[in-house]
Amino acid sequence: MENHFVDYLIEGDNYPPVGYIPFDSSDHIRFQSGKDASGHNLGCNRRFIIEKNIEGGEGYTVTIYNLDGIHPLWKDNIQMAPKRMRIISTSENIVELRGYGYDEDALALGVPLTDASFDNYGIVLLIEDAEIRRIQLNIYDRNVSIVYLK
Repeated sequence: MENHFVDYLIEGDNYPPVGYIPFDSSDHIRFQSGKDASGHNLGCNRRFIIEKNIEGGEGYTVTIYNLDGIHPLWKDNIQMAPKRMRIISTSENIVELRGYGYDEDALALGVPLTDASFDNYGIVLLIEDAEIRRIQLNIYDRNVSIVYLK
């Protein structure tokens, strides 16, 4: 199922019929305003799940999990809550997705509209041999990029 799902991404298909693809990372580098802010973070184990939009309709849902354990306050291992995204560009082996819409749960709690916007987030996938090799998470409103490596 994973290889077919990669095909949907490469083809720029924002309406995949079914599926998901995981990407596990054991290292990442954080950039702030384009400058390396952290160096390598070896042993920081994360899992991206990119799946058909869990709410139905256009696009994908992207979630990041911390594989190193449960957060003491949140009582789960979710590193980045599910974000609704759609493909905005593809070129050969690069696929870019950008968030769209709003986090309705956050809005219900009174979070300002700009803070509840999914368009503050995006990912860029590097795909080789039908496999995701690297993911860059962009957090646009903070001018942060985090490159996740295998």
